[in-house]
Amino acid sequence: MKSFLFFFLLPFFTFAQYLGPSTTHVLSNGNSEGYHRPRVVMTASNSPFVIWSKTASPKEIKARKWNGTAFDSTVSLVNSTLKPAGFIGPEIAAKGDTLYLIFESSLHNNHVIYMKRSFDGGLSFSDTIRVSDNSNTHKFAMPNLTVREDGNPVISYMQCLPGWTHWKQMVKTSFDFGTTFSTAVDVSDLVPGEPCDCCQSTLVSIGNNIFLLFRNNDLNVRNSYIAKSDDDGLTFTAAQDLDDVNWVLNACPTSSPEGAVLGDSIMVIRRNGGSGINELYKSNVNIADLQKSYFTQVESSGSFLQDQPKVATDLIYFVSVWEENRNGVKECFYNVMYPNGASLYNGVISDTATIGHKVKPDITYGGPFAGCFSIVYSASNSKEVHFRYSPIMFSVGANEIHLQNKKLLKSVDLLGKMITPESNKPFLNIYNDGTVERKVIVQ
Repeated sequence: MKSFLFFFLLPFFTFAQYLGPSTTHVLSNGNSEGYHRPRVVMTASNSPFVIWSKTASPKEIKARKWNGTAFDSTVSLVNSTLKPAGFIGPEIAAKGDTLYLIFESSLHNNHVIYMKRSFDGGLSFSDTIRVSDNSNTHKFAMPNLTVREDGNPVISYMQCLPGWTHWKQMVKTSFDFGTTFSTAVDVSDLVPGEPCDCCQSTLVSIGNNIFLLFRNNDLNVRNSYIAKSDDDGLTFTAAQDLDDVNWVLNACPTSSPEGAVLGDSIMVIRRNGGSGINELYKSNVNIADLQKSYFTQVESSGSFLQDQPKVATDLIYFVSVWEENRNGVKECFYNVMYPNGASLYNGVISDTATIGHKVKPDITYGGPFAGCFSIVYSASNSKEVHFRYSPIMFSVGANEIHLQNKKLLKSVDLLGKMITPESNKPFLNIYNDGTVERKVIVQ
């Protein structure tokens, strides 16, 4: 039997890719439950797992897990006896149902970096495992982590002398799921100056390659750097300054670069105030040689401060979120972009019906329904942790036909759901230049 492929509905159409967020889920409310700096990861079966800090005494680290229809009750992952500390943290990372929680503790005068782990999707967690060295000569702070493809954790944290001076960015890696860790390596030794003393590092991984993103301080030049390891984080051999404009600042901005891997590159989002305005910039960084292909704004809004960026990918698009003060109130904004950095849509992701500031957003791919992104943030005036989820939505606009080389990104049905084309059913092919072909295979 012969098959015929028909093109119809000309001219070609372009789609605007935007988020259509769900109703707001309030996960925590008030000082007694906590609401500070939430983080979200995805466990197996597309189940979001959300943590946040309770900073009012007694200090704790709280969490809630999606059970398939709603969020379970709040649990305390770290209680006050472990003295969770630090103005940055905690952090959590997941690979399927393997989760690692990292946090700073003030049980020791020099502080300790502890980890807890779960192998059942966050239903239960282990006792604490010390990650930082058992030292009376150094202090430790601001931990972060990633999970390699084999499920093992890689941990970063900052180390300094007892007087909070001479800062270093340290990395340890594990090959037995966090039972033991390698000797700490000083990644910041690859670049001039020393790390910003209040800017947490972040990590991304692909295969055996581990990348550390951090803000540096070289005589008050506060640029963002990327460093690379090709042996699972045991050693780091190369580093690169990512900013075209030097940000000279006689203070620490408390803002970290963030990255997400897609193919052979990392999309890095970070704040830079070198132009006189604190804006977010994006660069696509090649994982082989750490060279970036551009240095451009995420969104030029005219606001005096864009900050706290996070970024995630569904392996077709990147979505970044951040906090920004427009019209006197901080809201959480988002941007959808192609892998080449082309911006597709900008919008507000926080619940604007809630009065007051919305800050410290986080994002991950996955959610209560397939194909979603999950977002959390702190509604600081109402003292709540908010959770929202959304697929990437499509709006159609007509364009003239342009014959050119282009790459197919995906095929979707007429409702925007990703599919494998079938005979006698119309579908849409979406290409990397923004064009869309509507097709049907007649058999």
